[in-house]
Amino acid sequence: MMLFGFLACTNKPRIPEIKYSNNIVAQPIPFAKGIISTEDNSEFELTFSTDGLKAYFSRRAPNEKQKIYVSDFKNDEWTTPKLASFSTDRDETAYITPNGKFFFFGSERPIPNQPNKGNFDMNIWMMEKTDNGWGEPKPLPEPINEVQIEQEDWPSSNNNFFFSNDNITFYFTTMMRGTKSVKLYETKFDGETFSEPKTIDGIFEDEKLWIYSAVISPNGEYLVFNSYGAPGGKGGEDIFVSKKTGKGWSHAKPIGPLINSKDEESSPRFSRDGNYFFFSRAENLGNYEYGEWSIFFIETKYLDLEGLFD
Repeated sequence: MMLFGFLACTNKPRIPEIKYSNNIVAQPIPFAKGIISTEDNSEFELTFSTDGLKAYFSRRAPNEKQKIYVSDFKNDEWTTPKLASFSTDRDETAYITPNGKFFFFGSERPIPNQPNKGNFDMNIWMMEKTDNGWGEPKPLPEPINEVQIEQEDWPSSNNNFFFSNDNITFYFTTMMRGTKSVKLYETKFDGETFSEPKTIDGIFEDEKLWIYSAVISPNGEYLVFNSYGAPGGKGGEDIFVSKKTGKGWSHAKPIGPLINSKDEESSPRFSRDGNYFFFSRAENLGNYEYGEWSIFFIETKYLDLEGLFD
């Protein structure tokens, strides 16, 4: 197993440095080709356990709803993925907090006593770590989750991904009911309750542009997300980067031609140590039709994120 030690930070868990490839990965290549990234299914939205040795990801078989699968890294290889025991409906966008205490994911499963009356509704569910594994999934409260009301259409009130770098400040992207774009929101979590979400503005000059699936690099310096048709992209869905400033986040820039292409790119993620960057890509077939999604990865240093802002 290619485990090279730990990065220790004050008040933060030790982060394992793991090599997920024996070779230099200077160009994006499929991740765990034939095991996690397959030709027959769509795979996307990868996340890792806190020790970096377990991967959760979304997989959609043809003509089926996506569900969350899990694979283990053993003897330098990924095991055959298995359906996660908690994934019982249309489920996606798994995420485990850095302290390993909470597991979040998006699901279409109905919230008890809150029937969806719109056309398509996703909400965030949370599991807490127990001595016997993960506890029962529970939906997050309003106003993070908002069940659709009559005649409400996607993406209004749809929410599927919850992210944090420090176990306290969480980020999510959604179109709040009554607004006109998918925006980035921030909320604080004290282990029991969430604060009122606050909008993070200024990432694009045009506030009508949508922001999806936002994560922050492990070093806290970069906010990475995908957006459709934004300036500087290659067409369709592309990945963008914003840099941390003294006042918040800078205007976003396209991540560059190593990642963005004429095809569709989404779901940016980092390994726990930040040494690898992951994303999903699907062939753009035209007329808003796409091929199957696959997960790709590259060593983060080859993205030269700092150089984007020189």
